[in-house]
Amino acid sequence: RIPDNILNRIFSYVCPHATDHSFLTAEETTTEAGCMLCDMRDLAYCGVVCKKWHKVAEPLLYTSIRLDSVHYCGMEEELETRRKRGSIFQKKYEPPMEVPEMRIRLLYRTFQENERIAFLVKFFRVPYMTRETCIADHARLVSLTPELRYCDVADGVFSDDSSCAGLKAILYARCPELRKMTWTTGSEKNFVDLWVQPPWRNLEVVNLASLRVENADLVRVLNSLPALHDLTLKALPWISDTIFDPTPNPTGVFPTLSTLALEDITTVSFNGLKMYLSRSMVSASLTGLTLTHSSVAPHALPHLLAAAVSLESLSYLTTVTRALPTPEPPYIKSKTLKMFRYEIITDISSKALAEPTPSYYSYLASSLLLGSLPALTSLYVREPEFADRL
Repeated sequence: RIPDNILNRIFSYVCPHATDHSFLTAEETTTEAGCMLCDMRDLAYCGVVCKKWHKVAEPLLYTSIRLDSVHYCGMEEELETRRKRGSIFQKKYEPPMEVPEMRIRLLYRTFQENERIAFLVKFFRVPYMTRETCIADHARLVSLTPELRYCDVADGVFSDDSSCAGLKAILYARCPELRKMTWTTGSEKNFVDLWVQPPWRNLEVVNLASLRVENADLVRVLNSLPALHDLTLKALPWISDTIFDPTPNPTGVFPTLSTLALEDITTVSFNGLKMYLSRSMVSASLTGLTLTHSSVAPHALPHLLAAAVSLESLSYLTTVTRALPTPEPPYIKSKTLKMFRYEIITDISSKALAEPTPSYYSYLASSLLLGSLPALTSLYVREPEFADRL
């Protein structure tokens, strides 16, 4: 007599990772609280109690699938002992199959026998070594899951490696609902051609790393993805401030985002970001910003926060060679900022007599003591003595 929504909530505690609908890899979502394979087994046991429980447990069991290589508990030792005994069904001249590979093939057989279950799968995570070595099995499995939103795949898919051509072709043809994709060095042509006929029009999260693409091509492709809201640009040597030019042009303007990350990009300056934030729609929607080893100086942060009126999360990491210039810039102020990661590192090539970083942390402490960040709930700094400053 328990309502379905209450049963669903109870089962979510039996197998917590079954409710993980994020776009993070298996390594990024690993937890030390319990054994995920045992949790999934317990949820499967719940599904065979009765028809009512099965109706609730089945979608939870197959919507977000995670295949780990081993049990992170004492069960692994017992299973290893059983495997060493062998089986009467295993031929002596056949080498034993790896456990992750066997699990993928068993799951593939399940999807073949029950197409309805295959349509439930939206998130699929596998360990790094499994997705790098079982590419063919992985491709066959993915071909049966047309509703897939996120899938851990081999790195070769992102760089257009020939060994992963079959897997990527299946992702193009059979998985139109993907929400996250990455392009790295070697996939420039594939990326630039996306705007002609995008295979995944519902992409929400895009990561671009070490691509050599022109400003116009980058903006044109990003504008062909109407659902895009989270973008990471890392080490793109050809882009410049002109990608943020708000002037209408045939390729369009840089899309409005909620999360933007610029990593190892020194060709985009503070003026470029200010130009991007000058658009009212952008300043109202941008809630997350990451600047890692960029050309934006620490003393420009107050002006950046003044333009980003809705910013809730800011991650800033840079290296410095000299102390904060005097007089000190305006204090860091924001009424909306909730999470602030502020990491200042001394450049190894610096030959200054005094350590330059303390002046930057002293500047941050002064801003905090003045109450200029009233909404702040989380602060991360790279200075062990920072608490003493407060």
